[in-house]
Amino acid sequence: MTEKKNICITINSLGRGGAEKQCLLLAKALKPFHNVTVVILKPEPSYESHVKFIQKEEINHIVMSPNVLANAVNFMKFLKTEKIDIVFSFLPTDTIFSGLCGKVAGVSYSFGGIRNSYMPKLKFMALRAVNNYFLDYTIANNFAAYCSSQDFGFKKNVFVISNGIDIKPFQERNAITNKSVSIISMGRLVEQKKYDVALKCIHELKTKLGDEYRFHYKIVGQGPEEDNIVADIQRYGLTSEVELVTNPSNIYKLLEESDVYLCTSSFEGVSNSVMEAMNCALPVVATDAGDNSRLVVHKKTGFIAEIGDAETLSGHLANLVKLPSKRIEMGAESYNHLVENFSYEAFQNQYLKLIENIETFKIDKGNVCLENVNVS
Repeated sequence: MTEKKNICITINSLGRGGAEKQCLLLAKALKPFHNVTVVILKPEPSYESHVKFIQKEEINHIVMSPNVLANAVNFMKFLKTEKIDIVFSFLPTDTIFSGLCGKVAGVSYSFGGIRNSYMPKLKFMALRAVNNYFLDYTIANNFAAYCSSQDFGFKKNVFVISNGIDIKPFQERNAITNKSVSIISMGRLVEQKKYDVALKCIHELKTKLGDEYRFHYKIVGQGPEEDNIVADIQRYGLTSEVELVTNPSNIYKLLEESDVYLCTSSFEGVSNSVMEAMNCALPVVATDAGDNSRLVVHKKTGFIAEIGDAETLSGHLANLVKLPSKRIEMGAESYNHLVENFSYEAFQNQYLKLIENIETFKIDKGNVCLENVNVS
């Protein structure tokens, strides 16, 4: 194992998002081997679950003030005083901030982050400028974002390390034929997630199934599209079939009580919500957004449909509602695919090998080529 490095991981805040989860997971993964500090640029929002995770894992962290100018001065002082060797950033704002500050402070290696295949043009331009002139590398957590970065003019210093997830014990499920089938979607209630398509899909599913099969659909999340979702539920006459859960106490409990996961996004990175569903051995019906087709193996762990295709999505859901044994089989395959390709251990090993070979690694079409290293 290489000598210990002084590593800083930056994130905008401790909000609910997937990037925040991955930031803290990376800190957990690296701290047994390196000196790691998480720098949180803004004190709010501060999601209680993330705060508890920091406390449980004893992660060294700093919470900065809302004053951007003071933060820049203090952050550069921190980088120099702590002799930081490597900075990892996750989101556009903290990537731009730490990329500029890291360059001025003389940090040896600065890694930015890109997590979506689509973002507003000005934000993409800012990330491109920082990547091309201030950062050493940019890590995409999905190949769709990597391809978008290349199309948008990023230099050839972008590569992919997928998200990781702590694997839960496998959940055995019973193929009960006469139960009401529970379908679930999770994520921010934002336009990107296309809950209008999801509800159109559920409306068509109701028509396809008639009175012979029973199902219930839960949408779990918070966000600005809540009123529009409520209106669509009423417009499609789905008040008996659809439940909106805006303040869940335990998302894994909701997933464990469900039978099928539905994702109708128009664009994604690598979906943490889909991975959480796979972790609970759920078959997944999803649109071909971001890296969904890498997470979901079509006709083996679930089904992939074109973005916006409510008719095809509803057909796949109908198939799973009617065939309990197919749900069980696909759910088990979904769990196995997650374990083999997206586990916490795989995520940890990729970052540790990257650090071990930081002076010599190569990039080939978004893949990072590393020497073998034992991290045990």
